[in-house]
Amino acid sequence: MLDAPAAKTEITKMDSEKDSSPEQDRQPFGGLEFQVSEVVGRLEAVANAQDTPEEERRPETRKISAGFFEPAEMSMDDILKDLEELVKKTDPNCDALEPTLLPTDAVTRAAILSHSISVLFSKLERSHSSRLGAHIASETTRWMSHMFRLTEYSAFYHQEQLEGLVRVTRMLLHHRYPRYLEDGALAFSSRLPCIYSCVASPLGVVQHLCRQLGLPLACVRPVPVAGRGMDIEALERLIEEDIQSERIPLLTLGEAGAAPLGCGAHAGRLAAACARRKVHLHLSGHALALPAAGGRDQTYSIADSLTLTPGLWFGVPGLPTVTFYKIPEPITANGPARGSSTGGSSAREVALAAAAGLGSRGLNALPLWASARAAGGGGLTRRVSRAFRSARHAYDVIAAAQLRILSARPGGDEPPNMDIVDAISGASACVAFQFAPAGVARPPPYYDKLNSWLGQVLQREADMITIDVCETEAYGVVLRYCPLEGAPPLQDAGALAEVLDAQLQVLRATVALRDEFQQHVTNTPCLKLVHVPGWAGLGGVRYIPPGWEESGEELDALNRQLVDTLRATDNAFSCGDGDDGRACVRFGMVTEDTDVEQLLELVVSAGKEVEESSRVLTDMTEVLKKGIEEAEASLRSRDEGLLWRVPVVGRVVSWWAPPAPPAGRRLLLTHGTLQPTTDVYRCVQKKDQEEPARAHSPTRQSEPETETAD
Repeated sequence: MLDAPAAKTEITKMDSEKDSSPEQDRQPFGGLEFQVSEVVGRLEAVANAQDTPEEERRPETRKISAGFFEPAEMSMDDILKDLEELVKKTDPNCDALEPTLLPTDAVTRAAILSHSISVLFSKLERSHSSRLGAHIASETTRWMSHMFRLTEYSAFYHQEQLEGLVRVTRMLLHHRYPRYLEDGALAFSSRLPCIYSCVASPLGVVQHLCRQLGLPLACVRPVPVAGRGMDIEALERLIEEDIQSERIPLLTLGEAGAAPLGCGAHAGRLAAACARRKVHLHLSGHALALPAAGGRDQTYSIADSLTLTPGLWFGVPGLPTVTFYKIPEPITANGPARGSSTGGSSAREVALAAAAGLGSRGLNALPLWASARAAGGGGLTRRVSRAFRSARHAYDVIAAAQLRILSARPGGDEPPNMDIVDAISGASACVAFQFAPAGVARPPPYYDKLNSWLGQVLQREADMITIDVCETEAYGVVLRYCPLEGAPPLQDAGALAEVLDAQLQVLRATVALRDEFQQHVTNTPCLKLVHVPGWAGLGGVRYIPPGWEESGEELDALNRQLVDTLRATDNAFSCGDGDDGRACVRFGMVTEDTDVEQLLELVVSAGKEVEESSRVLTDMTEVLKKGIEEAEASLRSRDEGLLWRVPVVGRVVSWWAPPAPPAGRRLLLTHGTLQPTTDVYRCVQKKDQEEPARAHSPTRQSEPETETAD
C-alpha cells in the first residue's frame, strides 16, 4: 500500500502521462478495490493467525490523559498496524479455533467494497448522486422482485431491520390522519390507531414502533394464538370491537416462519381477513425466502408490505434490509379503499412516500446490487436453496433421534403445482426441538435444565451445526437450528447423528435413574435430598451426621470437604448450593450402567472419614481451649500476690528474693492440663553438666569435629 508521499508522486505521474493504460482508466475503482482488498486480507490474516506468542496477546497498558483526547497524525500503514493489534487484543477467545473474522469470498468482498464506493460517491453533486442511487435501486428492486416472486411493490433499502416497518407505519398515519404532519401525536388523540400483533411475537417490535412514532402502548392490541400462529377469528373480533369503539384499525403484523419456532398464521387467510376489514397487513419471517429456493414461476401480492433480510439469507454481511410496500389508495366516502399501486408516479403517492421517508435514500442498495452482480441471481438462489436443504437434513436427523420437534418440516421440496402462498404458510425455515416426555404439552421444569445442558453440550461438541438455546412461554427451553440466520449449512449429517445419540443416552439414563436416586437418598439416614436450582444432573444431597442438624457453617464446611474428598475419586461430584443457600454434594449426569446405590455408599463412607477427621480437630480445639482457660486462671491467681504489685527493683529485689531458675507452665495436649516446667529445667541442667565430662572423655576426643557440633 502506498504511503502519503508515494501516493502524491504516483498521482502526479499519472496526470503527466497522456497515453494511460486500460488498468489506469479504471481508477479510482481499481485502486480502491486493491486497497480495500488489501486491508480486508490483512485483517483476516491477523484474526486467523494461530501462532501468536502468548506475550503478544497480553493487552498493553494504555496511558489515559486527564484532558481531551487528541490523536497524533499517523500514516495509513501505522493505522492498520494499530487496528491489527486491536483485533488481537480485544478478542476474548484468542485461543479459540474459530477466527474472529469469517473468511470472505468474492460476493462478500463485493459487498465490503461497495460500502467504500458509496462513500466515494457522496462527493458527487447531489442531483447526480440521487439519479445514480435511484437507478441502482430500481435495478435491484426488479431483480429482488423477480427472485422472491413479488409483484406490484416499491422497495425501501435500510440498515436497521425495523426502520422500514417504522416508515411504513408513519406512511399509514399520514394516510389515515391528514393532520398528523402538523399536529403530531395530537392528531390521533381522539381516535386512537390500533396495531395488532400476536402474543407469541416479540414484544420489542411493537414497543419500538410506539417509541419511534410517539404512540402510546394502548395502541397495541395483542391477538391470541391458535395452532401454529395468530388466531384469525380473534383478530377479526378485535378489529370489530375497535371499530365500534371509534378507534382506527391501522396495521396487522403477520409472520411467516417466524422465530423461534418457525410458526405463523396462514398468509392467505390472514390477508383475506385484513382485506375485509381494510387493515394494512405487514408480513415478515424467514419463510418469505422460500420462493427463491423453490424455483417456481408463480408470483404473489397478498400483503401490503413485507420485510426481507437478504444479508441473513445469503450469508453476506453488510447487505441492507429491504421493505417492499404499496401506497394505499385515497380514502373514499365509505372509508379507505384498500388497494395498491405499482410504484407510484402520481403526485399524491410521491408526497405520501416522501412524508414517511420512503423515498430513495442515497446508495443504500449498492451493496446488494454489487453482491448480485458478483454472484449472479443463480448463485444467491443456490445459497438459499442450500440453507433450506440443510434444515431438512437436520430435521430428518433429529426426528430419527426421537426428539420432540416443534416446527414444521422445512420447505423447499414442495410439489411444483402447490400454490406459492400455501407453500410459504406451511413451510418452516428452521428446526425447533427439545428433549421432553411423551404426552405432555409443556415439559416439567426439570426438563428445562436437561435441554439447557443438551444445548450447551451440542454447542461445544457438535461443531458441524450451530444450535441456539431459546426459552419460550408455551414449551419452556427449546433448541433451534436456523441456517437462514447466518449459521453455516450442515455438512455431515452422520456426525451430527452420532453426537446426538451419545448425549441422548446420557439424558435418558439420568432421567431413568433419578427416581431411584431420590428413593435411596430418602432411605439413607445421614443423607438429605436437596433441590439445586439450575442443575441438570441426578440431584444434590447433604451429608448430615447425627447431632449436626443445627451446626450451620460447620456443616457447610463438612460438605465442602466431603466434595474435595469425592473428587479425588470421581470428577462427577461437585459442590453446589441448594435453594436454601447451604452447601451440598451435586451428582452430575450418569450413564445407564451407573450403580446409584454404590455411589451413595461411597458418599456415606467418605462422609464418615471426613467426620472423624473433623471430630479429631474439634477435640483438639477443646483441649487447647481448656488449657488456655486454665492458664488464664493461673495468671489471674498470681496477679493477686503482693510481690507482683510492689514496685521494687534492682538490689532490693535481689536481697529480698535471690534469683532462681524461672518457673513456667506447659500444656499437656493429652490431658488438657497445665504442668510446671521445673522438671524440664532440671533435665536441661543435668544435660549441661554432663556435656563437659563427655567432651574430655577419650572416646569423645577421637570422634570427628562434625560430630561435636551437637
